[in-house]
Amino acid sequence: MEINIIKILPKENNWIVKELKNNKIKVNYIAKRGNYNRKSFIFPKKILIDEKFVEALALYLGDGDFNNKDKRHLTFVSKDKDLVGFFLNFLRNYFRIKNKDITTLVHYKKSNNNLVKEWSNKLKIDRILTKYSNRHKEETCHIQINGVIFRLIFESVINNVLTNEIISDENSRRAFLRGIFAAEGSIGIDYLEKKPYISQITFNLSIKEKKLKNIISECLLLESVTFKVRENIKDNSLEINIQNWKNYIKLYNINLFYLCKRKQDRFNKISKNLNVHIKFKPAFRKYFFESLDMYQKDIAKKIDSWQANVSRTVDGTHLLRVEQILKLLNYSNYSKKDIVNNIEDIRIGSLTNLKPNHECIKFLKEYKSI
Repeated sequence: MEINIIKILPKENNWIVKELKNNKIKVNYIAKRGNYNRKSFIFPKKILIDEKFVEALALYLGDGDFNNKDKRHLTFVSKDKDLVGFFLNFLRNYFRIKNKDITTLVHYKKSNNNLVKEWSNKLKIDRILTKYSNRHKEETCHIQINGVIFRLIFESVINNVLTNEIISDENSRRAFLRGIFAAEGSIGIDYLEKKPYISQITFNLSIKEKKLKNIISECLLLESVTFKVRENIKDNSLEINIQNWKNYIKLYNINLFYLCKRKQDRFNKISKNLNVHIKFKPAFRKYFFESLDMYQKDIAKKIDSWQANVSRTVDGTHLLRVEQILKLLNYSNYSKKDIVNNIEDIRIGSLTNLKPNHECIKFLKEYKSI
């Protein structure tokens, strides 16, 4: 999909478009009043709308100022260096924005002698402004693209991209979910269990963002992810709440978490330490334990368990964790591939039972090395 900038220029103003070399255009406009000091912008004549573009667009809808009535500039705010860097590269690669058009301000509460150097190196910007703020717990970067021309055209691009085509196309839909989750998503952790456990995955919006809520909801439904929408009038918030590992694994398979390293690390940490149990197909279970050629008490020692549990496992009334199965695999005649091909059920935690489909096996291979 491509967008021709000339064809989507807002109709309110008399636009002045000058064709340049290398498929570029120089854009300005004449308004009914206030035509002083307006900076023209150079744009690519056509912009390719691919997955990276949609990810950045959705990221901006979450962490940008799309709903701000002030159209004199465009602003994006984040505490995550990787997200700020990603959005800046998007502006540079797709809109040919130069550093001279960007104002970068980092708010901080805690003193950091390397603040400017760290942000400058990450964002590839020499001039970084700083400001103390008691309101920001962590360093937070505000980037601003100065100029009403860019703001109006960027907003027009967004409105033209946010169509049903984005939702119906699988790659674009998933890119949109990744971008909006990087900005507005969170992974809730329950620390009351024996091991920290994901209690919910949420998209956190303002109650006024009905259109955004509808787009996210439609995308999740097409991915067969179940969810609930909760509104809180008191704090003007809206939450799209997702629970159950059946859904989490679907979100993992569309790479929902990868744009934001902080959130990806959070998901990875829980997933690697997750209790995952395997139920074998009956015939394979019999052959697998026979191949070990050990007494049950010896098997129990190998996997740090009890003989009674091993006996129940052989009978099919108790399940072993993946880590225990991998230990026993060293003493059997079977391979990891044999294990995968003979899984009847997968149990995550104490509540979720899953069938060994492609999504689940991919998850086990990455986080449990099966």
